[in-house]
Amino acid sequence: MRTKFLILSFFFCLIAYSQDKGYKMGLWGAYDQHPVVTMNKQTTDGLKYVESSRFISTVKNSSLNDDTKFVPQLGMSITQDSDSVYFDLNVYVNTVDASSVYIYKDSPILIKLSDGEILRLYCNKDVKDNIGTVFSATYNIIRYSVIANYRITPKDILKFKKGITKIRLEVNAEKCDMEFKKYKKDELGQFLLSAYSFVSQELNKQTDFEEGF
Repeated sequence: MRTKFLILSFFFCLIAYSQDKGYKMGLWGAYDQHPVVTMNKQTTDGLKYVESSRFISTVKNSSLNDDTKFVPQLGMSITQDSDSVYFDLNVYVNTVDASSVYIYKDSPILIKLSDGEILRLYCNKDVKDNIGTVFSATYNIIRYSVIANYRITPKDILKFKKGITKIRLEVNAEKCDMEFKKYKKDELGQFLLSAYSFVSQELNKQTDFEEGF
């Protein structure tokens, strides 16, 4: 179990984001995390989308341990469709301790802030992975993963400034709890608040398809 945990912790950090990774790598995994753009798209019909990197859970900044079944990473995205702008909390969840992973539409996520306030968001649509990918042929490990999006208002995003101490997801119809704490400069709430500002700025930089042609 210990060998598997070390392999997973190291590999998750390596594969998360390949270019400007948005973190430094240390003995205990990722640290000095900051959001970077992982997706920046727009179409001629007016749809624009920007997605940030996600905060990586480690044994130092969270309650991640050998017994953790579902490992979450959280980031932000912004979508502009005609005159409407939407923000989503993007939650990547992976596991090697189940034969599939799924989160249903309207499944909740609870976010506990440092002052005790609890935010409740709901998944936008069903997401499921029952195929998986070979994680380690040597250790016969298969990883299953999904990305669930939860609609969130700017008003609630700004509350992340207080700090986030715990989240609870509904994954595979099970409660999935993860506690968070500050490690070095890393704190989940501040990361997501920065990601919110970052994706908003990047969206505003996008130009019309015909510009400069």
